[in-house]
Parts: sequence; structure tokens; C-alpha cells
Amino acid sequence: MKTNLKPTFSCSFCSSKNMELVMDFGKVALAGAFIKNKEFDNEKKYPMRVCFCKDCFAVQVVDIIEPDILFKDYFYFSSSIKTLSDHFVNYAKEVTNRFLNPKKATVLEFGCNDGVLLRPLANQGIKKVIGVDPAKNIISSINDERITIVNDYFTENVSKEVVAKYGSVDLIMANNVFAHISDIKGTTTAIKNALSDEGVFVFEVHYLGKIIQEIQYDMIYHEHLYYYSLLSAIEHFKNYDLTIFDIKFVPIHAGSIRFYLAKKNSKRAKLISENVKLLEEEEKLKAYDKFESFKLFSKKIKNTKKELIDLLRKIKKEGKTVAGYGASGRANTMIQFCGITNDLVSYMIDDAPAKIGCYTPGSHLEILSSSVLNGDKAPDYILVFAWSFFEEIVKRNKKFIESGGKMIVPLPKVKVIRF
Repeated sequence: MKTNLKPTFSCSFCSSKNMELVMDFGKVALAGAFIKNKEFDNEKKYPMRVCFCKDCFAVQVVDIIEPDILFKDYFYFSSSIKTLSDHFVNYAKEVTNRFLNPKKATVLEFGCNDGVLLRPLANQGIKKVIGVDPAKNIISSINDERITIVNDYFTENVSKEVVAKYGSVDLIMANNVFAHISDIKGTTTAIKNALSDEGVFVFEVHYLGKIIQEIQYDMIYHEHLYYYSLLSAIEHFKNYDLTIFDIKFVPIHAGSIRFYLAKKNSKRAKLISENVKLLEEEEKLKAYDKFESFKLFSKKIKNTKKELIDLLRKIKKEGKTVAGYGASGRANTMIQFCGITNDLVSYMIDDAPAKIGCYTPGSHLEILSSSVLNGDKAPDYILVFAWSFFEEIVKRNKKFIESGGKMIVPLPKVKVIRF
């Protein structure tokens, strides 16, 4: 893995060429591109390199894939994960109570997936709820007359159409999507143009600090182009006259951050919370604005990889079997980076029906339903790739545990859980 080359890329946020290579993952299949066995021979692989911009502090994947390849036919249904569903119910209540007069409000979420947040928002009695998403197969599953659907990307043109038809928007939301957008400048302009003068933009993304602290390299794949610190977010949004007036850490996805923004001249933008001030100071102390902070991160990733592979080889030598749990993009980054094949992990398990019968990209591990854990093919160990949902997975698979099954957690530290 080469980390000593000077990349010649432009920053997606500020267009600077003052970039340093943090990590080169080599050529990998797209993490969300689950395939059938007849498609193995035509599978494509792409370079994946992560860089740091020394001018605006943005950490980003520089190998950008055409969005239609990634998102037009998508496998990730958020509502299939109970932890996520519960999270969004509480989220909808919070933003409604804090920012809206529901009977008069217009709310828009882009990257809305299967409506996992839109439905709880509609349940709050909000006058107009709009969902924007390019994945036709997913957005078509919403089927709720209270929700207006726009099957597209949230571009400047789409934002103009929304405003022309429904007026300016009181609350714009983006959850686990603001890291996915190749045209981040255009989308930020779209937000600014659609937002009412006293409106609020709220988005959740995985927090860069958590990725560094817990060696969460499995969060890195082509869909996730950007990894936000507060410092990098401030640098970006100030160019669009948008101010971060509050932040909140949320435990979802093993460590996310929720940003609250308003237009620079609005009332809210003049009341910056202590949370923002304290985190800005903390990130400067941890040097998240310096490239040197990411060199150690790269070394820790390599060490964690070795620990996991050594454990899997030891289990195989003992004549025991391992199955992976959670066929997500995160899993596929780890599987491909570690070079895991079916001689170490027999198959994958997932709770999303759309993935059953498919194979993981690059590694070609078959994906089975969790019902396999109750039959003759049950493994001795489950390698929990969806480790951020560990407690939910334990609750769902009590029979496997009661029969003596063990679980392996790969991050933040590799460990075997014996119940």
C-alpha cells in the first residue's frame, strides 16, 4: 500500500491542489455494487485514494465515480434497520419542536432513501414534506400520500423547481448523504437558494474524529467521498454565507455528528452555541487541520488489518468456521482491504431481503438470510462487520448465542465475544 506518493488532485471543496495522500486502498470493486454470480467476470474495480487538503482541511476520496453508477439502483434500505428507524423518529420530533411551526412549515430531505425520516416528519403534522432521491427502486417504496417525491439529485435546477412550486423551505435535511455528493459546491448552492431567510439546514454525517480515534477505516469507500471535521465544515460553508450555529454528537453509525446551519444574516447565526466553540478548540488541539495527524491513522489501520487476519487464520487452523454479518459498504471495504476470501469467511449474512442471493463485490462471498444461523450451516463464529449495530444483532440472534455461537468484533479493536 503506497502512501509516499505526492498526489496531483484538486480539492472538491476549495479547488486547491495543495493535497497530501493519507491512504491508498488500491483497486477495489464498488462497496455497494452487490452482484449475481453470472456477473463476476464483468465486475469493474477502481482506485480508491484518500487525501487531505492543506488549505481547507477537508479529508476526501479523490477517485470520484459517476453518481448514476453508485446511486440509481441502490441496495441500502434504511428502514430495514430498527436502530436507524428509532433514531429517525426521535430526530423528527427534535427538529420539529425546535425549529418549526408544523402547520405552516415546508420541510425537504434530500437523499431520503425509503422515507425512514420523512414518515416520522409527516407524523408531526408538517404541512409540506418533500423527499428527493435519485434511486428509483428505493424512493418508489415510500408510497405515502402525505409525502411529495422528487426522483432526482438535489441540484441547483431541482432546488429552483422546488421553490417555484412550493416556495422557500423552512427546514432542509440531509442524513448520511452530504458525504456522498461529488458536486458538493453545486449542492451547497442549491441548499442556500432553497432555504428561507430564517430557515435551518441540518445534516448528519460520520464524524472524522471518531474515524481517527477508533480506526474506523471501514467507513471509507467510494460512496463516502468526504469525512467531516468541524474545522473543514466551517471552511466550506463560509463560502456560501452559511453559519454553523450548533452541533450535536449522535451515536448512530458508531459516531456521527449533526450540524445545524442558518444563513449568515439570520437570527440563529448570531447565536453560536458553546458546543461549536468547544469543539473548534478541541479539533485545533488535536491538529485536525494538520496533515501529520493522519500519518499515525494510516499506520494503525495496517496494524488492525494484521490482527484480524491473524485471528481468522487461527480459527481456520482450529477447524472452526466463520460467517460475516452485515453485508454493507463498510463490510466490503474491510473485506477487500484485508483480502478476506471464502477460505476464511464462508459466507455473509444480512437482514435486508434485497441482498439475499447476491454476492459481495470484489470478494464474492454469498449473502444468506440470518435464518441460516438456526440450521446445519450455522458457523462457529460470526464476524460482525456491522459492529456499530452489535447490540441489535445480539438481540436478533439469541438462538445462535444460546447454542454456543461466538462473535468477533473487528473494530475499534479486534476481539472475540464469548457469551
